[in-house]
Amino acid sequence: SSAAAFTPQITTDSSGRYVFAIWDNAPNIQTARSSDFSQTWSLTNNFGPGTNPQIVTDNSGKFVFAIWDDGPNIQTARSSDFGQTWTTLTPALGTGSQPQITTDSSGQFVFAIWRDGGGIIQRARSADFGENWTTIVPDFGSGDNPQITTDSSGEFVFAIWDSGPNIQTARSADFGETWTKKVPDFGSGEIPQIVTDSSGQFVFVIWFDGGIIQTARSADFGENWSSLTALGTGDVPQIATDSSGKFVFAIWEDAGDIQIAKSDDFGQTWTVLAPALGTGDTTQIVTDISGRYVFAIWVDGSDVQTARSDDFGQTWTVLAPALGTGDRPQIATNSTGRYVFPIWVDTNIFTSQGLRTFFPLTTFSISRN
Repeated sequence: SSAAAFTPQITTDSSGRYVFAIWDNAPNIQTARSSDFSQTWSLTNNFGPGTNPQIVTDNSGKFVFAIWDDGPNIQTARSSDFGQTWTTLTPALGTGSQPQITTDSSGQFVFAIWRDGGGIIQRARSADFGENWTTIVPDFGSGDNPQITTDSSGEFVFAIWDSGPNIQTARSADFGETWTKKVPDFGSGEIPQIVTDSSGQFVFVIWFDGGIIQTARSADFGENWSSLTALGTGDVPQIATDSSGKFVFAIWEDAGDIQIAKSDDFGQTWTVLAPALGTGDTTQIVTDISGRYVFAIWVDGSDVQTARSDDFGQTWTVLAPALGTGDRPQIATNSTGRYVFPIWVDTNIFTSQGLRTFFPLTTFSISRN
C-alpha cells in the first residue's frame, strides 16, 4: 500500500538529470534518487528514525547532503556518488530540531542551521564537501524557524530566524567562518524566508507579521537593508529569485486565496498579481536561473495544484487537472526550467518535460510494518 510519508523534500542538479528526494517514512528517514530526469526512481538509503529531513545537491548532482533530527540530535549525511551511497556523519552536529542545509554550486562549502535543545540558533559549516563539520561560535542566541542560504561560491552566507518576537538576520562574507548580525533587527514577525542570487549581492527576505506580508532586500551582499515593503495580508510566504536577482517572486495564502507578487527590478518595487491564482494553502514557488519560467504549487482542499508562468511571472496558467490528492507539496526545477519535479505527501513523484503538462512517471509504494 502507499505509505503515509511526512515532510517530503526534493532537489535536483542544474541539468535535471539527477533528482533526489527525502522524507520521513514514520519512523524512518528515507531517500530516493533518479538519474534519468525522474523517469525511474530507486530507494537508496534508510537513515533510521527521524523527522524534518532536508536535502540539497550541488550543480552536478555528485555531492548530495541531507540533514534531519532524530530527537534529540541533528544528524547529517553525505553522498559523493550522485546519491547512490550515503555516509551518516559522526558525531551528530548537536541537539535540536528545525534543521536546514544549503551548499554552494560545487558542493565544497556546506552550511547547516538549527534550533538546539535549549532554544538557541546554532550553525555549522563544512569546507570539504561535507566530510568534516565545525560548529560556528558564538551562537545566534535564542530563536525559532531558522533558514540559511548561500551564493554559488559559498563566500556569502545569509541566515534569518525569528527571535521572539523579532526577525533577525546575519551574514558571513568569509565562507561562513565569521558572522555579523543586522542591527537593528527587522522588527516583529514570524516564519521568515531568505534567498540570494548566484553572486550574493542581492538578498531578499520575507515573513509575516500579524497577518501582513513583509519583504526587504539588500543590494550590497547583506550589509545594508531596505525599508520594509508590505505586499498585502496573509501568512506563511515563500520567496524565490533567479540567478541575477533581477526577478523575484513571492507566494502566500491570504484568507484561502493563493496570492503571487513579482518584482522585476531587483526587489525595489513589487506588483501583486490579480486576480488570485486560486484557492488553497501550503504554497511553494521556484524559478529557473533566468526568471522566465516560474512554477507554483499548493494544496486546494485535498488536491495538489500547480501553476506555471513562462513570461517572468506576468501571466500564469493553472495546470489542469490537479496532480492528485495530497498535502505538504514541494517543487524543484533545473536551471533552464525545462524539468520540474513536484513531490507531496502521497509520495507520488511527478515530472514535467517540455513545460506544458505534468504527467506521472512514478508512484512510490512503500510498505509499512
